[in-house]
Amino acid sequence: MEIQSYVERISVIRGALKALLADCDVPQIEAMLRNADMELHWALWNLGVPVPLRPEADYSSLSQGAGKRGD
Repeated sequence: MEIQSYVERISVIRGALKALLADCDVPQIEAMLRNADMELHWALWNLGVPVPLRPEADYSSLSQGAGKRGD
């Protein structure tokens, strides 16, 4: 598979994870979804895509959930 195809598909999957996280109210599931997003974030980095240091920087719409985790 071509690198650009990987990048596009991973980006779509991360978008779906972000949507799931926005509606998640089960802490254990939220942690697993965030872990999956982190792995995909670093997959993009390894493919040469410029990404922020932390995957959470890619989505500010979930910032209201930060208090739930004790951040």
